[in-house]
Amino acid sequence: MRATGFAVVCTALLLLGGCSGEEKPAAPPAATDAAQLASAAGAGTQKARSSKIALETTSEDGRKVVVTSSGLYEGANSKFSMVAEVAGEKRDLIFADGVLYYHLSDAQVQELKTDKEWVKITAGGKDALSAANGALMTEVVETMDPTRTIERISKSGKVTKSEQAELNGTAATHYVLDLGGAPAEVWLDGEQRPVQVSLGKATVKYDSWASDVVIIAPPPEAIGDSR
Repeated sequence: MRATGFAVVCTALLLLGGCSGEEKPAAPPAATDAAQLASAAGAGTQKARSSKIALETTSEDGRKVVVTSSGLYEGANSKFSMVAEVAGEKRDLIFADGVLYYHLSDAQVQELKTDKEWVKITAGGKDALSAANGALMTEVVETMDPTRTIERISKSGKVTKSEQAELNGTAATHYVLDLGGAPAEVWLDGEQRPVQVSLGKATVKYDSWASDVVIIAPPPEAIGDSR
């Protein structure tokens, strides 16, 4: 059984990053290199622990992808709740306790001949959905954490420009990076939390840092077999 649009969403999510806070403190001095940028963004993210995320991009086949998400950043125990829209079709996904839960469409429920609303996608899983998407899912979940996104950028790029700016009413430091010929842009607010990350065709916006985010896995009785 294939999950319509899932692989497209996963590929798009590999670009994810951070958020803005309620207050608007003056932006601190700019980091002078990518390693300092990653360190600052990591500290700001871990202090806030949660945010909301909005991603817009275009898939390789030209379809528009929009993802809205809430995230709890707790290292290996991080959790995410996502609504992904691909070409107008929406799907709910939840990552909790090391498992990605995918909400089935009515057509998929009929295809599986089940009364369950959710299926699990696990790294190394033997079912068809996990086998097709498990490895990609692992990379997606790691990238949902803005700390890891900035760290990836820091390892492969260098800061070519930094300036004080305002983005969506928030005082921020704007960084331009060179990723081996491919440009990237990162905005950090006054508390060193990501406000926006632009990379390739994707733009990721972060807000509501340190908001009250509760993410719970679906109940066992609602989870079916994807084979």
